[in-house]
Amino acid sequence: MKKTALTILKIAVSIGLYIWIFSKIDVAHLWDILKRAELLYFVAAIAVYFSIQGLSAWRWYLLLRPLGLKIPYVKLLQFYLLGMFFNNFMPTGIGGDVFRVYYLNKESKSLKETKSLSRSTASVFFDRDLGMSALLVMATAAALVGGTSIKGVMLGPVFILVAVAFALANLALFYRPTYNLLHRLLVVLKMKRADERVEHLFESVNSYRGQWGLIVMTLTISLAVQFGCSLVCMLAANAIGLETSGGWVDYLVFIPAIGLITMIPVSVNGMGWREFSFIVFFGSVGATEAQAAALAFLWLGVLVITSLPGGVIYALQGLRSKEHLPSEEDILEAVEEERAEGVVEKYEFADGAQAEEQPVSTL
Repeated sequence: MKKTALTILKIAVSIGLYIWIFSKIDVAHLWDILKRAELLYFVAAIAVYFSIQGLSAWRWYLLLRPLGLKIPYVKLLQFYLLGMFFNNFMPTGIGGDVFRVYYLNKESKSLKETKSLSRSTASVFFDRDLGMSALLVMATAAALVGGTSIKGVMLGPVFILVAVAFALANLALFYRPTYNLLHRLLVVLKMKRADERVEHLFESVNSYRGQWGLIVMTLTISLAVQFGCSLVCMLAANAIGLETSGGWVDYLVFIPAIGLITMIPVSVNGMGWREFSFIVFFGSVGATEAQAAALAFLWLGVLVITSLPGGVIYALQGLRSKEHLPSEEDILEAVEEERAEGVVEKYEFADGAQAEEQPVSTL
């Protein structure tokens, strides 16, 4: 019942934002801008975004190596595209990350891997964590260098605050004493579900303890991905002849910022919320409301088109008719069942060394 009410609320927010946006914009002018967009730039943006997806899948492939999950890159690319499709086309409780965990685990089991669900969860979580780290690093650096501000508010200090909060959250997951303190606090507050989630995240992050070479490499890839996203938006802006006052810096700051904002689950897949953010941010650097909205819709067009291959893969495999796709709660419960076995799991690293993951009872 709560989920239904939340979904209805998100739909209402998206509709409300679109009503506000179209009441502020000359729709005929917006349509004219989109019609006159240069196709070559738009195609280039799509090509770059496809490259970003391939690079992101490669990062995931690298993160699986220390966990001993030997899944072919081509298969992981398929899972990544499927995840993109679910993120952008399925306004349900089945997120792209949950989908990736589920089918990575399914593929691993077909290869007779043990404890595959726990390791699948670890890889997807750390992949997302690295992406967020790169986003904050790039946005903070660009905002400080460019002195970017919105309505008089300097974005550099704002990003620093977010980055510090994110770093502290990661510290709680990397550093055992802080994790134990957080664990005891959640137990005292009787927040069992939150405690389970934090527990899973702690174990996921610590699967990569000591793998600094891998972390640096994948973080570098993540920075390249974030730069690529800014390039995609800049190409889309060139398609409609939009020039901002800050040039490159605006895109390096605004695209990560908009990405963070659309992560706030207040609308359906960021619909309406994303376009509103484009208007606010790019309107501050010289874009008209119609131009900013056009840029937002071109960005959405890139996301939709690059998500379509995942839909094709989904349709060809017949997943909808043959399998019941799990919710996030299903995944967490399944991971808990694995953890409840209390068996120490060994991960074999690329250099032949081994690391042990201790069961929760030994913390």
